[in-house]
Amino acid sequence: MSVLVIAIAAESGVPIFSRKRGNSENIQFSTIASLHGINMFSKCHNLSVLNTLVDNGSILWKEFCKSITLIGIVTGGLECDLELLLSSIYDAMIFCIGKKELENLKNLDQIKRDLRQCYQIIDCLLESLDPNTVPQTMLVLDLIPSVLCPQAQQLQTVLDNYAEKVTGRWACLSIHGQLVATSTDFCELDPREARLLLLLAATQDGAPLRDTLVYLPHMSPNVAFRAVTCKLLMDVYILVICGATPALTEIDEIVLQCWEVYAPIIKEAKLVYPRNFPASINFEPCLLGILVINISKRRCVFSRHLHISNQKSRGMSGAHRMDILRTFYVTTAKDLIPQAISKDEEKNNSTVDALPGMVETYWCSEYHKCHAQRSGNLFCCALYAPTVPTHTTRLITGQILQELAANKDIHW
Repeated sequence: MSVLVIAIAAESGVPIFSRKRGNSENIQFSTIASLHGINMFSKCHNLSVLNTLVDNGSILWKEFCKSITLIGIVTGGLECDLELLLSSIYDAMIFCIGKKELENLKNLDQIKRDLRQCYQIIDCLLESLDPNTVPQTMLVLDLIPSVLCPQAQQLQTVLDNYAEKVTGRWACLSIHGQLVATSTDFCELDPREARLLLLLAATQDGAPLRDTLVYLPHMSPNVAFRAVTCKLLMDVYILVICGATPALTEIDEIVLQCWEVYAPIIKEAKLVYPRNFPASINFEPCLLGILVINISKRRCVFSRHLHISNQKSRGMSGAHRMDILRTFYVTTAKDLIPQAISKDEEKNNSTVDALPGMVETYWCSEYHKCHAQRSGNLFCCALYAPTVPTHTTRLITGQILQELAANKDIHW
């Protein structure tokens, strides 16, 4: 598996950066020039090169704000939404330096230096595509990875209080880079903005308190906000978007006032990870992995640790299970959620138009079975052992959706 992304100044063809993940070799400058030349040649003839297939992979070109071209190269049989990946990386560039800088490119050397601060976030996006690197989470680029725990409602109340005291509006609490609770107004953010904020907290490098200027790519691409990230416990962070005041020293005191007494509750919420579902929900032994999506809130919960006691006895590795579920979602199951399909995908995808009432789909193979079903606002992709009859997978997935909708311990 290998994924490589190259950023190039559209007019001059000067490389801005390249980031890779996997076993591919470093790309030569001559190859970068050739890839850019293909795009420029097409533009000179009033054509647009979209993508091309190579041995065991594909290449995609995407131009942003007429100034930057991103080239994505995926090989090794990796199934991912490459166009969405490039858009997410461009969002990360805006997130760090703002859209105006990227549109003008007046001082390219300075732009290159400034963009180094987004390398960690871009690397996280690329690394998340590799199930062997990030075994606990699954990358669905336009959804917010989450943990469902009984403490979420109580933590939301504390977040609202904390945000008010620091004159902030949007606040969230994350565990291992996954959303646990949010302030009331947090849903106003675009899901990809929320994901970038989670990645910002995850790349804090253990600093107890950090102040960062960020641009929200969809809500405010040209005016910076102040993001304050605080480490509460190991792998537990709170992030709030607030004004220029109060100072970090004051925020440090406010954090103690608001959160010190809630440390036991946070520790309880932390125990839900990596199962990511409350203990009150029981899953059938034949279920090997699950992806649940709250469609309206654009949040997703993934788990391959459904049966901790007998995980080691299973023949299929956790990374393999995660990869199968992601591939099933990206290539097939996503068609059941028209809201999750981009405008460019809709142009080339007639499935949704042809079957507007479709609510379930499945895969069957010698080694596993996948079933996806939508019920109201919830969507479930489930991975089963190959011995489970197909009609039984349908029954179990339906039961899971019913329990998720009725369980009082679940707070999205």
